[in-house]
Amino acid sequence: MGFLSFGSKKDKIKKLIERERFDEIVSMAVKDKKALDALIELLDDPAPGIRGDALLLLGMVIEQRSDVIEPYAGRIFPKAVELTKNRNPYVKENAMILSYEIARRFPNKVMNIKNTIVEELISELREGDKNTKGFALILVGEIGAVEAKKYVEELIGVEDKVILPFEGKKWIPLGEIAKETLEKL
Repeated sequence: MGFLSFGSKKDKIKKLIERERFDEIVSMAVKDKKALDALIELLDDPAPGIRGDALLLLGMVIEQRSDVIEPYAGRIFPKAVELTKNRNPYVKENAMILSYEIARRFPNKVMNIKNTIVEELISELREGDKNTKGFALILVGEIGAVEAKKYVEELIGVEDKVILPFEGKKWIPLGEIAKETLEKL
């Protein structure tokens, strides 16, 4: 039985998620690289609840010990941004929160991979729903994606109100977020 400790802890972490033992998972992920790897692997789980919980748990790890996540930021960030397009609101919201936290806390790591997501953000500014556009605007400003400036400017007059999972970003016009983003660019 001892040889199993060398393998992935994905199944164990998944079972703990299903039992809602979040504090235990965070504690494990902070101390054990394999537990953290398993949590990251679960971002690809077919069950939206598991993906959403994995995003939430990674956010909890960042809050508790951001230094543990920092080496993985370049791996987690593009996946979290991709999951902001998920149709499941739980996955989408947790992906937004995690993406923003990574961009805010690890700007150097994000800058190293910025080119991999700028086109995706521009696509969201052009074609996403209003909440996704609002989030893309925030991320464009956070990473300083001047390549998206033209698309940001196009959204300045939009009065549609958005609801984002961030303090002070509920029921505000999309155009207001666009103005804030332009100031950062």
